Amino acid sequence: MIKTIIITFLIIILVSIGYVFVMDYSNIDEKEIVKEDRKPIEVTLEFWGLWDNSDDWEEIIEKFESEIYNFGWQEVNVSINYTKKDLNSYEEDLAKAKEKNNEPNIMMINNNWLEKYLNQLEPLTGDDNYAEEYKLIKYEELLEIFPAETIRDLIYENELYGSPMYSDSLALFYNKDLLAKMEIENPPRTWEEFKKTASKLTMLDKDNNIIQAGASFGCGKNINSSSDILSLLMMQGGARIIDFDKNIDLNKEIEINTMNGIEKRIPGERAIIFYTEFSDSEKEKYVWDCKQEEAIKSFANNKTAMFIGYSYQIKNLLALNPDLNYGVSKMPQLENSAIINFSNVWTPVVSNNNNCLTKPAALSDEINCSQIAWSFLSFAAQKENSEIYLNLTNKAAARKDLISEQIDLNNKISAFASQAETAISYNKFDNKIDRILIDMIDEICLDRENWEAKVDEAVGKIGNLSFIVRNGVKRSEAE
Repeated sequence: MIKTIIITFLIIILVSIGYVFVMDYSNIDEKEIVKEDRKPIEVTLEFWGLWDNSDDWEEIIEKFESEIYNFGWQEVNVSINYTKKDLNSYEEDLAKAKEKNNEPNIMMINNNWLEKYLNQLEPLTGDDNYAEEYKLIKYEELLEIFPAETIRDLIYENELYGSPMYSDSLALFYNKDLLAKMEIENPPRTWEEFKKTASKLTMLDKDNNIIQAGASFGCGKNINSSSDILSLLMMQGGARIIDFDKNIDLNKEIEINTMNGIEKRIPGERAIIFYTEFSDSEKEKYVWDCKQEEAIKSFANNKTAMFIGYSYQIKNLLALNPDLNYGVSKMPQLENSAIINFSNVWTPVVSNNNNCLTKPAALSDEINCSQIAWSFLSFAAQKENSEIYLNLTNKAAARKDLISEQIDLNNKISAFASQAETAISYNKFDNKIDRILIDMIDEICLDRENWEAKVDEAVGKIGNLSFIVRNGVKRSEAE
C-alpha cells in the first residue's frame, strides 16, 4: 500500500514538473522560436526617379542590399528596383499608381511639390526605437549635416519628408573666349556689372539685328528657366512672390528693410522692368530678342556670351559642343544686399502606403515598408554614399562637409556648391505658374506700353489657381 502511494506521489510530481515545463516553454516568445526556423524575409522596394540613370544609384543600392537586416524580430533581405521615369508623364503615372494602391515606396519630388503630395508621404520618424532599429538618420543630425535652406522646403510642421542628395541653383555660365576677346577679365558679380558686360559683348549689324548676344536675358520661351530667373530677381528685391498662404505680392508695394531704414518698393514690377528691357531694341541694354534661337543652343554655338542656368546644363553643353571653352560663376547679386540664390532640386521621399513586395507574402503584415525605405534614404545620405552619387551625376553637394570640398576643387560645380546655403525658392504650388510667368514676359515684349496690365493679368491667373487649390478641387482630382 505504501509502495503504491509512493509511486502515485512520484507520478503526480513528474506530471506537475512536465506541466510546468510545458507552460514555461509555451511562454517563450513565439517569434523567437519561429525566427530560428525561418529564412530571411525577402522585401522589394520600388524607387521611381527622374533624370538619374539606374547606374547613378546602382552602387549605393548594391551596398545597401548586400547586408541582412534585423527589422523588428525578423531578418530581412532588401532589394530595390530603380526605375527612371519621364517627367512629361511622371505625375500622371503617380496618380494612376495611387488609384491602384500601388505607389512606389520611394519617389522623387521637386522642392516645390511638398504641399501637393503631403498626404501621400511618410515623414522621418522621431521615435528613438525606430531610429535605432532601422538605422535612421535623426532629425537633429540633419540640421547639422545640411544647411537650413537646403531642407527648408522638405519640412512641414516640424516634420521632415525627404533627405536631399544634392543642391542646385541658378548660376552664370560665360564663354571664356568671347570675354577674353573683349578684354573682360572676370564675369560680372552684380547686376550693374552684368548689364555693362552684356552690353559690351553684344554685337549688332547696321539694321540693329543681333549678331552676337551678350546674354540670353529678357524673354520667356526661348530662355531656359526664364520664370525662375525672373523670380530670383524679384526675391533679391525683397518680394516673396507667393507666400505659404498663397498670397501674391508680384504687383504689390511692400516694405523693405534697407541700410537707410524702411523703404517702400514694388519689387515684382521693378524686376520685370529690369528683366524685359534687355530684349527692348530701344534700350541701351538691348542684348537679346525673342527671335533668337533657344538660349542653350546659342551659347553652345558661340553666339551668346552668357546665360543663366542650373548645373544640369553642364551635361547638355557637353553633348552640344564638347570643345566649348566656358566657365561657371556665382549668380549676380544686388549691391549692398543680402545674397539670395534660387533653388531647384529633386529629392527622394517615402510613400506612406505600406505596400511592398514581400516573400513569403503571408508575412507582409510584419514588414514596415515605409521605415525600410527611410532606412535606405538614411544610408544614401551618409557622406561616403553621397560622394558616390555626386561623382556619378556631377551634381553639387547638399551636405556641408562635401560642399566645402567641392568649393575647394574650383571647377564648374564649385559655383553651385558655394550657393547651397543661400539658395531658396517660393511656394510655387502649381507647375502652371511657370507657364503664366513665361507667357507674361513674352506678352510684355510684344506690348511694352501695357506691361502693367500684363502683370495684373498674370497675378489674376495665379490667383485663380490658388482659389482652385484652396477649395480642394486640385487635391480631390489628384486623389
